[in-house]
Amino acid sequence: MEEKKVFILTGDWQDFKDRNVLRFFGTSDEKETVEILINNVKPVFFIDRYVSPSDLPQNSIIKPVDLKSFDGKPVDAIYFNTQKELVAAAQYLHSRNIATYESDIDPIKRYLMERFINVQASVEGEPVLKNGWIRFVNPILKPTSITPDLLVASIDIETRENNELLSIAIYLTGKEREKKIVFMIGENHKDEIDLPDGKAGYIKFYNSEKELLLNFIKWFKEEDPDIIIGWHVIGFDLMFLERKCSQLDLQFDLGRGRGRVSLRKRKGGGFFAFIPGRIVIDGPAALRTSFYSFEDYKLETVAQELLGTGKLISPLKNKIAEIERLFIEDKKKLAEYNLNDAILVTNIFEKAGLIDLSIKRAHISGLLMDQLGMMTAAFDHFYLPRLHRAGFAAPNIKDLKTSEHAAGGHVIDPKPGIYDDVVVLDFKSLYPSIIRTFKIDPLSRLFSEVDPINTPVGFKFSSANHFLPDFISELMERRNAAIKEKDKYLSQAIKILMNSFYGVMGSYGCRFYHPQLPTAITGTGQWLLLGSKDFLERLGYQVLYGDTDSLFIKLKEGEGDKANIAGEKLAAELNQFWKEKLLRDFGVESYLEIEYEKFYKKFTISFVRKGEVGAKKRYAGMLWKDGVNQFEFVGMEFVRSDWTKLAKEFQMELYERVFTNKEINNWIRSVVDKVYKGEYDDKLVYKKRLRKDIDDYTKNIPPQVRAAKMLSKSSNIVYYIITKHGPVPIELLPRDIDYKHYIEKQLKPVADSILTLLGESFDSIVNSTQLNIFDDM
Repeated sequence: MEEKKVFILTGDWQDFKDRNVLRFFGTSDEKETVEILINNVKPVFFIDRYVSPSDLPQNSIIKPVDLKSFDGKPVDAIYFNTQKELVAAAQYLHSRNIATYESDIDPIKRYLMERFINVQASVEGEPVLKNGWIRFVNPILKPTSITPDLLVASIDIETRENNELLSIAIYLTGKEREKKIVFMIGENHKDEIDLPDGKAGYIKFYNSEKELLLNFIKWFKEEDPDIIIGWHVIGFDLMFLERKCSQLDLQFDLGRGRGRVSLRKRKGGGFFAFIPGRIVIDGPAALRTSFYSFEDYKLETVAQELLGTGKLISPLKNKIAEIERLFIEDKKKLAEYNLNDAILVTNIFEKAGLIDLSIKRAHISGLLMDQLGMMTAAFDHFYLPRLHRAGFAAPNIKDLKTSEHAAGGHVIDPKPGIYDDVVVLDFKSLYPSIIRTFKIDPLSRLFSEVDPINTPVGFKFSSANHFLPDFISELMERRNAAIKEKDKYLSQAIKILMNSFYGVMGSYGCRFYHPQLPTAITGTGQWLLLGSKDFLERLGYQVLYGDTDSLFIKLKEGEGDKANIAGEKLAAELNQFWKEKLLRDFGVESYLEIEYEKFYKKFTISFVRKGEVGAKKRYAGMLWKDGVNQFEFVGMEFVRSDWTKLAKEFQMELYERVFTNKEINNWIRSVVDKVYKGEYDDKLVYKKRLRKDIDDYTKNIPPQVRAAKMLSKSSNIVYYIITKHGPVPIELLPRDIDYKHYIEKQLKPVADSILTLLGESFDSIVNSTQLNIFDDM
């Protein structure tokens, strides 16, 4: 017997010879590839105990268990040899209106969750060497701890407009290895040459696409990376290579062991890849889920912002034409360009910690790395095995009785104006803290009459029977320790998981959904926000705005000079108020924590457009931070990716001028003058995303679609300029720019959002006579 610590990368299953076979691939603490096969565990679900034997499927194996359904009925387990048999049996029973429980759970997920394995497993058994890696058959798996060293392959391809493959570049890093290689089409070349400029790596040339792909796949499987990364690597690179292999009658066999590579577009947008034994992580998607924000997610944009360097072909050049020229005239330079993109992606991943964050999220949630967005599955992973040990079986998701969604977070009506000295107080992890304080939990709802706790909105939960509040307490302790140890990836992974609990319990995709759970959380949150406002107003403060877990408070005269002290004092008083009130009125210990977050020397809330009330989730302020003024915009044009650079820069300077009492009117007139003179033409580009295929737009044709239709080939993001003849994509070098459009639709709305608070308007500053003069320019 031998024992190894293994970080599990992927899991899949198949029915083989009348058995359900589970297969896991991972990497060991000794950097070996490990395959785990399990064929001695039968698929299972649960049925009501008193179902008539004549109603049961043939060859079913029934075993009594000490479990019951949520409505208190005893249940038994029913086992099958294969997953196919299980699915057929569930369908048969449902057709006869016989309830099943947990018949919709994937066998891979059930196997791991019931053993409390969060992707880190101690594997004990008899290893054999198979296919170049270590294989265990039916070993014993237990939870353990392992931080893996993963081999990462960054992939980038270059193609022609006619979909001809030109080259594939791979930058391989990890496990104390580094390799650079470019596979390229090239007749009459040596089989292998070094890359230019002394770069470590080489180019391998092949006479045909088929020969190139065969050798790329062979090399890839021999090097055996754990992770594949790239820029739109699923939707472009891998899908292109898969289609090309299909055209050439080749197997697109990038996985470990036998198993089909699955690449697909998700219904809600984005792409998903399953490659046996390997994880695929796409750069833009990973950055978005890690809360990074950029003007756009082009590789050039992100590389310049994060790394201070970019692609080797200037963005000002026609990329397609330049790649064609290099392929004909200078293949070594094309290989260098191709490889540089792969290296940029690796450096971005390292700079942003994207792989480290994915590993920590897998550790915390129990989800495999290719499933990290499946938060309802993460809830199942934590909750189901504990629920079983408490004596319950859960319903199938599709059998839930759904009702209206719970209301969202409360918003205190904003008070439009320009203010001095505003502090922001914030409820730290509000919804997790409410869950923890009032023991809101699926199990505690079932036991609501056992040592009940009342919530402010009337629902009861058990103070003695629950799992989630204690788990949140554990996570909060681990997060505080991670912050103290400056482990930002663990801290962020915990935050993502904790903040998902409310959304999961309020989702129809969660088997534990019940309307009382999300309603108790959001209702209590609203009650806390309004109660905090009342408390502050009794102290003589003006609450300008409040949103879900934040309060914007105007300090009293003279407190702005020591705003940090005033803000900390208010937070402490609110914490004490809630501690005493919750203990007195509800008999609970408060886990709420209000923090002083920031101080605005100047703060403004705009009116809604063409309205007389304040605009929600739309404000700006001048922060005083580290002795420097910093400007912050929320919900405004400056932070929206679909507004032009002209509007954003105009808004930034306008608000700065207002906040610092600089001259405004002549400056606005000068900006308008420069627009009409064409001095800002490079700042007039719109960027819009196509939410569906161009041909699917039939009734309303928005400007971005009209522009996209002019291109023979376009991506899902369109860059265009409004001309006097309508929208034109920038690739067609638009002329006759409609400057009046930009004045009326970009500058005027931005200006009036703050000028109205000063008793001014854009039109009164830039009078109609001046605009008419410029119309003919």
